[in-house]
Amino acid sequence: MSKRDHIAEVADKVFYTEGFSSVGIDRIVDEAGVALGTLYKYFGSKSGLVVGALEHRHTVYLSELEDYAIGKKGDELVLSLFDGLLDWAERNGGNGCFFLRAAADHPDDQAIRDAAFNHKHLCLSLIEARLRETDRTEATSKQLAALVYILLEGAVSACPILGDRAAIIGARDAAAALLSKEAVRRS
Repeated sequence: MSKRDHIAEVADKVFYTEGFSSVGIDRIVDEAGVALGTLYKYFGSKSGLVVGALEHRHTVYLSELEDYAIGKKGDELVLSLFDGLLDWAERNGGNGCFFLRAAADHPDDQAIRDAAFNHKHLCLSLIEARLRETDRTEATSKQLAALVYILLEGAVSACPILGDRAAIIGARDAAAALLSKEAVRRS
Protein backbone atom coordinates (compact mmCIF):
# COMPACT_ATOMS: atom_id res chain seq x y z
CA MET A 1 0.00 0.00 0.00
CA SER A 2 1.33 3.43 -0.91
CA LYS A 3 1.88 6.04 1.77
CA ARG A 4 -0.94 8.15 0.27
CA ASP A 5 -3.34 5.18 0.41
CA HIS A 6 -2.29 4.42 3.98
CA ILE A 7 -3.01 7.99 5.10
CA ALA A 8 -6.38 7.96 3.29
CA GLU A 9 -7.28 4.64 4.94
CA VAL A 10 -6.43 5.98 8.39
CA ALA A 11 -8.38 9.19 7.73
CA ASP A 12 -11.36 7.12 6.53
CA LYS A 13 -11.45 5.12 9.76
CA VAL A 14 -10.88 8.04 12.13
CA PHE A 15 -13.29 10.44 10.40
CA TYR A 16 -15.95 7.75 10.15
CA THR A 17 -15.87 6.89 13.84
CA GLU A 18 -15.18 10.34 15.31
CA GLY A 19 -16.53 12.83 12.78
CA PHE A 20 -14.86 15.53 10.76
CA SER A 21 -14.88 18.65 12.88
CA SER A 22 -13.50 17.08 16.04
CA VAL A 23 -10.53 15.44 14.29
CA GLY A 24 -7.55 17.59 13.44
CA ILE A 25 -4.78 16.97 10.96
CA ASP A 26 -2.35 16.22 13.80
CA ARG A 27 -4.53 13.30 14.88
CA ILE A 28 -4.35 11.73 11.41
CA VAL A 29 -0.60 12.35 11.25
CA ASP A 30 -0.17 10.53 14.59
CA GLU A 31 -2.49 7.64 13.68
CA ALA A 32 -0.85 7.18 10.28
CA GLY A 33 2.67 7.50 11.66
CA VAL A 34 3.73 10.05 9.04
CA ALA A 35 5.18 13.54 9.10
CA LEU A 36 2.89 16.53 8.73
CA GLY A 37 4.74 17.48 5.54
CA THR A 38 3.99 14.05 4.07
CA LEU A 39 0.28 14.46 4.68
CA TYR A 40 0.31 17.93 3.07
CA LYS A 41 2.40 16.62 0.16
CA TYR A 42 -0.34 14.15 -0.75
CA PHE A 43 -3.50 16.03 0.27
CA GLY A 44 -2.65 19.73 0.55
CA SER A 45 -5.26 20.51 3.20
CA LYS A 46 -7.80 18.97 5.54
CA SER A 47 -10.36 19.30 2.77
CA GLY A 48 -8.07 17.34 0.45
CA LEU A 49 -7.65 14.73 3.16
CA VAL A 50 -11.43 14.35 3.54
CA VAL A 51 -11.71 13.91 -0.24
CA GLY A 52 -8.92 11.32 -0.07
CA ALA A 53 -10.75 9.44 2.68
CA LEU A 54 -13.98 9.50 0.63
CA GLU A 55 -12.18 8.27 -2.47
CA HIS A 56 -10.55 5.49 -0.45
CA ARG A 57 -13.87 4.31 0.97
CA HIS A 58 -15.50 4.52 -2.46
CA THR A 59 -12.83 2.34 -4.06
CA VAL A 60 -12.79 -0.29 -1.32
CA TYR A 61 -16.58 -0.42 -0.99
CA LEU A 62 -17.26 -0.81 -4.72
CA SER A 63 -14.53 -3.42 -5.00
CA GLU A 64 -16.20 -5.45 -2.27
CA LEU A 65 -19.60 -5.11 -3.95
CA GLU A 66 -18.03 -6.46 -7.13
CA ASP A 67 -16.69 -9.45 -5.20
CA TYR A 68 -20.23 -10.25 -4.04
CA ALA A 69 -21.43 -10.28 -7.66
CA ILE A 70 -19.08 -13.07 -8.73
CA GLY A 71 -21.06 -16.04 -9.96
CA LYS A 72 -24.45 -14.36 -9.50
CA LYS A 73 -27.04 -14.10 -12.26
CA GLY A 74 -30.48 -12.55 -12.67
CA ASP A 75 -32.05 -10.91 -9.66
CA GLU A 76 -29.44 -12.45 -7.34
CA LEU A 77 -26.87 -10.26 -9.11
CA VAL A 78 -28.84 -7.18 -8.05
CA LEU A 79 -29.61 -8.51 -4.57
CA SER A 80 -25.92 -9.25 -4.01
CA LEU A 81 -25.54 -5.49 -3.49
CA PHE A 82 -27.45 -5.87 -0.22
CA ASP A 83 -25.36 -8.91 0.75
CA GLY A 84 -22.17 -6.93 0.15
CA LEU A 85 -23.56 -3.97 2.06
CA LEU A 86 -24.46 -6.19 5.02
CA ASP A 87 -20.99 -7.68 5.18
CA TRP A 88 -19.45 -4.20 4.85
CA ALA A 89 -21.72 -2.74 7.54
CA GLU A 90 -21.05 -5.55 10.00
CA ARG A 91 -17.31 -4.94 9.66
CA ASN A 92 -17.20 -1.16 9.12
CA GLY A 93 -20.63 0.31 9.84
CA GLY A 94 -22.73 1.57 12.65
CA ASN A 95 -22.30 5.27 12.06
CA GLY A 96 -24.49 6.03 9.05
CA CYS A 97 -23.44 7.12 5.60
CA PHE A 98 -19.90 8.49 5.52
CA PHE A 99 -20.52 10.25 2.21
CA LEU A 100 -23.68 12.08 3.23
CA ARG A 101 -22.14 13.03 6.57
CA ALA A 102 -19.12 14.50 4.76
CA ALA A 103 -21.33 16.51 2.40
CA ALA A 104 -23.51 17.74 5.28
CA ASP A 105 -20.53 18.68 7.44
CA HIS A 106 -18.88 20.60 4.58
CA PRO A 107 -21.75 22.40 2.80
CA ASP A 108 -19.45 25.01 1.25
CA ASP A 109 -16.66 22.67 0.14
CA GLN A 110 -17.40 21.76 -3.46
CA ALA A 111 -14.61 19.17 -3.72
CA ILE A 112 -15.97 17.21 -0.75
CA ARG A 113 -19.55 17.50 -1.97
CA ASP A 114 -18.49 16.40 -5.47
CA ALA A 115 -16.66 13.35 -4.09
CA ALA A 116 -19.67 12.38 -1.97
CA PHE A 117 -22.24 12.81 -4.72
CA ASN A 118 -20.02 11.18 -7.33
CA HIS A 119 -20.02 8.08 -5.13
CA LYS A 120 -23.81 8.14 -4.93
CA HIS A 121 -24.20 8.55 -8.70
CA LEU A 122 -21.80 5.68 -9.34
CA CYS A 123 -23.75 3.44 -6.95
CA LEU A 124 -26.94 4.22 -8.87
CA SER A 125 -25.13 3.46 -12.15
CA LEU A 126 -23.90 0.15 -10.72
CA ILE A 127 -27.45 -0.86 -9.82
CA GLU A 128 -28.70 0.06 -13.28
CA ALA A 129 -25.84 -1.86 -14.92
CA ARG A 130 -26.66 -4.95 -12.89
CA LEU A 131 -30.33 -4.70 -13.81
CA ARG A 132 -29.35 -4.45 -17.48
CA GLU A 133 -27.45 -7.73 -17.11
CA THR A 134 -30.83 -9.35 -16.48
CA ASP A 135 -33.30 -9.58 -19.35
CA ARG A 136 -34.91 -6.22 -18.54
CA THR A 137 -35.20 -3.39 -21.02
CA GLU A 138 -33.12 -0.26 -20.61
CA ALA A 139 -36.19 1.75 -19.58
CA THR A 140 -37.25 -0.84 -17.01
CA SER A 141 -33.69 -1.10 -15.69
CA LYS A 142 -33.51 2.66 -15.22
CA GLN A 143 -36.88 2.76 -13.42
CA LEU A 144 -36.07 -0.18 -11.15
CA ALA A 145 -32.57 1.13 -10.45
CA ALA A 146 -34.03 4.22 -8.83
CA LEU A 147 -36.26 2.11 -6.58
CA VAL A 148 -33.49 -0.33 -5.62
CA TYR A 149 -31.20 2.64 -4.95
CA ILE A 150 -33.77 4.13 -2.58
CA LEU A 151 -33.95 0.81 -0.73
CA LEU A 152 -30.16 0.51 -0.54
CA GLU A 153 -29.71 4.09 0.65
CA GLY A 154 -32.63 3.75 3.05
CA ALA A 155 -30.99 0.71 4.57
CA VAL A 156 -27.76 2.65 5.16
CA SER A 157 -29.72 5.47 6.80
CA ALA A 158 -31.72 3.05 8.95
CA CYS A 159 -28.72 1.07 10.21
CA PRO A 160 -27.97 3.30 13.23
CA ILE A 161 -31.62 3.03 14.35
CA LEU A 162 -32.65 -0.52 13.41
CA GLY A 163 -29.23 -2.15 13.49
CA ASP A 164 -27.23 -3.14 10.43
CA ARG A 165 -28.67 -6.62 9.99
CA ALA A 166 -32.35 -5.70 10.41
CA ALA A 167 -32.16 -2.63 8.17
CA ILE A 168 -30.24 -4.27 5.34
CA ILE A 169 -32.08 -7.60 5.36
CA GLY A 170 -35.39 -5.73 5.43
CA ALA A 171 -34.33 -3.63 2.45
CA ARG A 172 -33.06 -6.74 0.62
CA ASP A 173 -36.40 -8.48 1.19
CA ALA A 174 -38.25 -5.41 -0.14
CA ALA A 175 -35.97 -5.32 -3.20
CA ALA A 176 -36.53 -9.04 -3.83
CA ALA A 177 -40.30 -8.52 -3.65
CA LEU A 178 -40.06 -5.55 -6.00
CA LEU A 179 -37.97 -7.46 -8.53
CA SER A 180 -40.20 -10.52 -8.27
CA LYS A 181 -43.35 -8.46 -8.78
CA GLU A 182 -41.75 -6.79 -11.79
CA ALA A 183 -40.73 -10.19 -13.16
CA VAL A 184 -44.34 -11.41 -12.91
CA ARG A 185 -45.53 -8.36 -14.87
CA ARG A 186 -43.05 -9.18 -17.64
CA SER A 187 -44.31 -12.77 -18.03
